[in-house]
Amino acid sequence: MREIRYKDFSLKRHQKNWRKDRPNSCQFELTFGCLLHCRHCYTDCYNNPKDLKKELSTDQIISILDKVYDSGVLWLCFTGGDPFARKDFLKIYAYAKKKGFIVTIFSSGAFITQEIMDYFKKLKPFCVELTLNGVTQRTYEAISGVKASFAKVMTAIESLKAANIPFKIKTQVTKQNIRELDKMRAFVEDLGLEFRPSTMLFARLNRDPTPCCLRIEPEEVLAVDGRFHISSMDEEGLSGRNHKSKATANLFNCSAGIDTFHINPYGDMFLCSTVREPSVNLLDNEVADGLKLFKKIIRQRFKTESKCQACSRRHLCYSCPGRAYLETGNPEAQVEYFCKLAHLIGYGRS
Repeated sequence: MREIRYKDFSLKRHQKNWRKDRPNSCQFELTFGCLLHCRHCYTDCYNNPKDLKKELSTDQIISILDKVYDSGVLWLCFTGGDPFARKDFLKIYAYAKKKGFIVTIFSSGAFITQEIMDYFKKLKPFCVELTLNGVTQRTYEAISGVKASFAKVMTAIESLKAANIPFKIKTQVTKQNIRELDKMRAFVEDLGLEFRPSTMLFARLNRDPTPCCLRIEPEEVLAVDGRFHISSMDEEGLSGRNHKSKATANLFNCSAGIDTFHINPYGDMFLCSTVREPSVNLLDNEVADGLKLFKKIIRQRFKTESKCQACSRRHLCYSCPGRAYLETGNPEAQVEYFCKLAHLIGYGRS
């Protein structure tokens, strides 16, 4: 059998689906549940017993996975909350793998048990992506809000490395950990991994602005990007924005809804992590219904005299209709923080 490089296979599969107008990937929030209560987390507002009771059953998730697979999706990301928080995670994971999905898992690592590790040794995921926001117990637990959580995550990292399970480590940069970034980079690079910090924070899904209060200053964002040779725009998936048309009547200026879609723990399919309405529930509808809706959403035009529409730095801006709505209640509103950041980026490039 002729071997093919993963990079070549991925490109070929993506191009095939693009020609057929089919999606390639899906992010599925299995649960909003998580052991941690990080102050900057945008989903933690639903990490409570009342909302967790409303989440999908195992059979409902499996039925939705069938629909996702039939839509053409191959790359599947289980996220949350923390997907490992579900007691039925391994049953769901095994079904997805046997179905043929290429599975990535986003997690804090705090719920990774020996049972999960033993299963991963037999049936490896494509990658486990852990969020590590501190490499000292004091910093980590000040952010997580949970005592003894640091030790759990460190054990998970050691176990993943020892078992040769593919994993990555991400870091959310906040006012609480910015002074520890050099230590975090050293820790991550000693593991043989790339240090991947992101400086972007936005309001919670219930429009609680708490995470916004933890943002570092725009000047510090540029300093972090330069110091660690990264682009937060790339990390946030914003680099695909329309660079040719800086001023446009289109409200959306990104690739949302074209190649990927998202599902929450209640089975609602929506455009992206921040634009969750309107949505289509996949218990009663098909993925095609959601994709049809998304095409209408991304063609929306500005309805107000928003300054964002004619802004010459819009293609450099980290704001978007979803983030603007969560922070201001208006998807067309300016977000002062992002305006200042875009100005600084544009000034540096002029």
